Amino acid sequence: MLNFNKYILPAVLLVLAACGSEPRSADAQDLGLSLFRPKQDFVSRMQLPARPLRSFTADDPARILVIGDSLAQGFGIFLDRRVKERKLAAVVTNKGRTSTGLSRSDFYDWPANFQAMAPALRPDVIVVHFGANDNQSIVTPGGSIRQGAESWEPTYRDQVRRILDTAAANKAVVYWVGPAPDRGPNLNRHMTRINPIFAAEAQATQAVYFPLGPFTAGPNGEFVRNAPVNGRVTTIRSGDGSHFTGVGYYLVADKLLADMQPRMPSMFNAPMVELAGILQ
Repeated sequence: MLNFNKYILPAVLLVLAACGSEPRSADAQDLGLSLFRPKQDFVSRMQLPARPLRSFTADDPARILVIGDSLAQGFGIFLDRRVKERKLAAVVTNKGRTSTGLSRSDFYDWPANFQAMAPALRPDVIVVHFGANDNQSIVTPGGSIRQGAESWEPTYRDQVRRILDTAAANKAVVYWVGPAPDRGPNLNRHMTRINPIFAAEAQATQAVYFPLGPFTAGPNGEFVRNAPVNGRVTTIRSGDGSHFTGVGYYLVADKLLADMQPRMPSMFNAPMVELAGILQ
């Protein structure tokens, strides 16, 4: 006769555990469930490539996609200008949108829109900036999660993960830009809170975490309006204390390109290849 405790009870417990587990849902109302995900979910996520999966030429340039808020829009504008000025083998598509972020999917659902955008545009490199408009409750189809509530951070983190998971599925290199300090004390505290989320999630998927603080902040990480650019102290932040001046946006674009060059040298060498072809 079978020993009930030895054979039957473990099987019953296994069935109950399976029935009680909740499958991961893509619905925003279920994002707070990320708080209860097992550790293996974190380590089994898709990884992003450290370098583009192909080489670039003048005829087949790198596709750089910029997404995020109005700051991302500014970075995209000046990154596009710098790429054209330097005649790099790249094309910048700027999809930054003012007043958007990861908190208000009722206004603009970035994870959902990006999921449709990425396969259509087939980016090799994605530059991401969020945070400036996320200092508020997270609104989902299932309701609102008040900022400061225990579930706010895991829900916000899951929004970040959805962006990164889509980028990984499309095999793109990601530069996640960590927000610069803000002049407003409340918004600055918010930026300080979410930057570690961006850094940790980028590290978990091999995205390039690209913090702005090291070259746009003061010696103690505080907001500053002026910073050294090409040997001169120059105004890099706009009067609103959040956005950048043209010089500041160019500074960020140049720093991004400097980091990209060793990762994707063909994007920078392609004009020389084109010239060599002409001379033959």
